[in-house]
Amino acid sequence: MHLALYVGRGLQRADLITFAMPLIGALADRLTLIAPINEATVLADAIARLQPEPHVQVRHWCQERHFTTAILSATQHERPDLLIIPAFTSGSTPMNWLQRRLEFNLLSSLSMPFLRVHGRVTPVRQIALASAGGAQSLRSVPLIGRLARAWQAEITIVHVSSQELVYFDGFATSPITEEHALRIDQNTSAILEQLVADFRQQEVPARLQILNGLVEETIIAECHHYDVLAIGSHQPEPDQSLPPGSWLRLLQRLSLQDVTRDLLDRSPIPVLVT
Repeated sequence: MHLALYVGRGLQRADLITFAMPLIGALADRLTLIAPINEATVLADAIARLQPEPHVQVRHWCQERHFTTAILSATQHERPDLLIIPAFTSGSTPMNWLQRRLEFNLLSSLSMPFLRVHGRVTPVRQIALASAGGAQSLRSVPLIGRLARAWQAEITIVHVSSQELVYFDGFATSPITEEHALRIDQNTSAILEQLVADFRQQEVPARLQILNGLVEETIIAECHHYDVLAIGSHQPEPDQSLPPGSWLRLLQRLSLQDVTRDLLDRSPIPVLVT
């Protein structure tokens, strides 16, 4: 597996290196270390800390002057299977709004899976995979399964049945049961159950949890019980029932990007976007 790490300056650079070590040891046969050209000295320090096995092919990518261009040029040229990056800005420091905008513009333009290391960083034993029940979630199974085995972690597929949907279905005032939630949408039920079966087929412990509430708020609250939050897909297949260029297609994509950005911004734990 080809892993790429940004090892230049970042809010949680030390956490990123510690976080990446088990994955490199268990999965990597290629490793690309990325840093801006004016931070070239950090590459030797990263190698000394990571101590990759002799069979791992290590490449240094140090050709740009800013973290955004360094990451984009490296990933476009090297095409890693997974990019691991630190947080570059913090929501608690509004004065760096321009840097923050650059960071999230970068994240939205990445075409490969990435893992943003920020917030509470602990050994990974529990992974929450947030899924809306769309078929695109199934595409994330091979990668998330490999990472879970490397971490020896369990996976919980978290599906939030929104309050709005429940209120229209009888104006329920109490939390719905898992069986009730799955009866709301049989297609969603089939996808979620398939996710659990696919992970178990990879010999990864997996279970399904159905929650009721506002989607983003519920997922953020649930994150406190887990070590990594995985988002099923940030590059969804377009709705083929809508014509190309349709404003509804654009609205769907912008809406998904907003949800992804909000979860990345607010999650108290590292986020994997596949």
